[in-house]
Amino acid sequence: MSIRTDIRSLFELRPSPVRWPIALQAAVAVGIPTVGFSLAGRSDLGLLASTGGFLALYLTGRSRQERAAKLPFVAAGLVASAALGVLASGSLLGSLLAVFVIAAVSATLCLGLAVGPPGALFFVLVGGVATHLAGPTNVGGAGIDGALIIGLLVLGCVVSYAVVLSPLLLPSVRRRDAAVHETRVPMRFVFDGISRVILTRLVLASALAVAVAVPLGLPRAYWVVLTVVVILQNGHTVRLSALRAVHRVLGTFVGLGLFALIALFAPEGLWLAFVLMALQFVTETVIVRNYGLALIFITPLALLISTQGGHVDEIIADRVLDTLVGTAIALVVLIGAVALRRIRPARDAPGAAA
Repeated sequence: MSIRTDIRSLFELRPSPVRWPIALQAAVAVGIPTVGFSLAGRSDLGLLASTGGFLALYLTGRSRQERAAKLPFVAAGLVASAALGVLASGSLLGSLLAVFVIAAVSATLCLGLAVGPPGALFFVLVGGVATHLAGPTNVGGAGIDGALIIGLLVLGCVVSYAVVLSPLLLPSVRRRDAAVHETRVPMRFVFDGISRVILTRLVLASALAVAVAVPLGLPRAYWVVLTVVVILQNGHTVRLSALRAVHRVLGTFVGLGLFALIALFAPEGLWLAFVLMALQFVTETVIVRNYGLALIFITPLALLISTQGGHVDEIIADRVLDTLVGTAIALVVLIGAVALRRIRPARDAPGAAA
C-alpha cells in the first residue's frame, strides 16, 4: 500500500454488506429506553439506560439463536465493567486502574474468542462512564448513585436483548436464522501469535495511558485509555494501526464539531432520544465503509450519553486533549514495536556479538 492509497482511504467509502437492519436494530435498542423515560419526564434516566443498547452491536455476524445463548455473557461483562467502575470511582487513580483492568480483560477475551467488532470498546466505555458518573463531585464526577447506574444499565441490556431476538417471532426470519445457525463456527478460546502481538501492545499502551493521565489530572481520563484501545485492538500491522489513529483524530475532531452544533439546539426529551437514534443508525450504517466517517457520528453519541449536564466548551476541550494524548501514546508504542523489530534481526545476525 502507498501513502496515496492511505490518504484516499480517509475519504473513500468501501463496499460492505447490507447494514441497515443492524443499524436499525441498534437505533431501536438505544431509542426504547430514551423514549420511554422521556415520556415519563426523566430523560436523564433514559440516557443511563441507553448504554445497555450497545449490547445489540455484539456478535452481529452470528445467528440470532447463537446470540440468544451468548449475548447474556456479553451483558454480564458490560454490567461487571460498570460495577468495577462504580467501585473505583472515588479517585482518579482508582478509576483509571479499573479502566485499565477492564481494557486488559475484555481485550483478552474478545481477541481469544474472536468476538469481532466492536471488541473491547464498549466494555471500556461503559466502565469509564460509570467511573465518571458515580464519582464524587469534588473530584469532577457527577455524583450519581452507583446502584442506579448499574440498575439502568441492566434494564438497557434487557431491552437490547429483546430487540435482537424479537425478529425470531416471524417464521421467515426463524427459517433463515436456522440456516445460518447450522453453518456456525463454534467459538473457542484460541490465542494465536497475532492476538498476542495486539494484546501486548494494547496492555502496554493502556498502562502507559494511566501513567500519563494521572499526573495530568484529566477530568475524563478514561477517554485516553479508550482512544488507545480503539486504535490498537483491530490490527497487528503498524501501518494499519497508524492509519486507524489518523482516522481516530480526524473523525473525532469533526464529530466534536457536530456535538457542538447539536448542543446549540439543546435537544431534550423525545428530541434528544430521536437524535441519539439517528446518530446510532448512521454510525452502524457507515462504520464498515469508513471508520473515520463513523467517528463523526459516534463521538457526539457517546458524549451526549456520558456527559450529562457538563459545559460544552469544557467537554470539547477535554475530548481534544484526551484524544491527542491517547493517540500519541498509541503511536509511541507502535514506533517502539517498529524499532524493536529492527533491533532483533541486527542483534541475532551472525557476528553481531563479535
